[in-house]
Amino acid sequence: MTKNAKIYAVIAVVAVLGASYGVYHLLGNKAPRGAETADLASITNYDQCVEAGFAIMKSNPEQCMTSDGRIFVNKKPPAQSELDKAEQAIRTFMGEPNLELKYTGQNNHPSNFAILSNVKQNDGGFTADNPKEWDRPVYIFQQTDYINDRCEVYQYQVTQKTNQVVEVGIVYPIERSATIPGNCTGNGSLDWPLISKDQIEQAAFAYLGRDPEHTKFMLRSDIQPQYLPSKPGVENPAANEWRWEDTSYKLPEGLMGDPWPYPTMRIIMSAGGKLVYYLNTTELFD
Repeated sequence: MTKNAKIYAVIAVVAVLGASYGVYHLLGNKAPRGAETADLASITNYDQCVEAGFAIMKSNPEQCMTSDGRIFVNKKPPAQSELDKAEQAIRTFMGEPNLELKYTGQNNHPSNFAILSNVKQNDGGFTADNPKEWDRPVYIFQQTDYINDRCEVYQYQVTQKTNQVVEVGIVYPIERSATIPGNCTGNGSLDWPLISKDQIEQAAFAYLGRDPEHTKFMLRSDIQPQYLPSKPGVENPAANEWRWEDTSYKLPEGLMGDPWPYPTMRIIMSAGGKLVYYLNTTELFD
């Protein structure tokens, strides 16, 4: 090899090493500008994480993750005007203008609605992804008064986009667990006094009638409701369910609905005509 050739070879090696070093830093250093100089030990909350320059992960609520893998959740409540609208929707649906409510958080979708992709079965069930385009974020509220002295309260989930009461259920208050009575003095009943099936049905449809904008599709369609008592054939079943299912709807290929792959509306009433559960996913499939 001539002297000039050796020089060119050294230059080429240096150039390759330099390029490799540059690529390493471009691909390997994932910290956003400014975040690489942050004092990680001093970051203890969401605001500090954002101020340090780390990226915000879109979710409900938003999250921020530092370069050492810690995740901080944005605990700030939504704008009061948004919460006021959601609370008004709840009071209208329940027919209780003075209902006292407490905001408890938000989620990417209602408890009993999820659209999944890349579903893989395994021995313990299945794994899946949650496509972001199928997020249907909700605000979550609990009422402050116990239901019939049962040590339980209603929990409401309201869609952020359409202000629809999409799900109502009975839960323990967020400030207590099932083993801590709190201020509850007894275990009341949803079933007493007993009323007739016709009266229960009338009470159920009264709820649906208070939200005609979001219940009208199922009620006015040719889909016939199924009546599903908890114990068929008895005079006063503990639970009385009316359910509408739009089985004509088909999800795009590769997606799975959990628990239902099509629009569903359910309302469950007790033997005493009290609301036990409500779900209306009709518009979540739009």
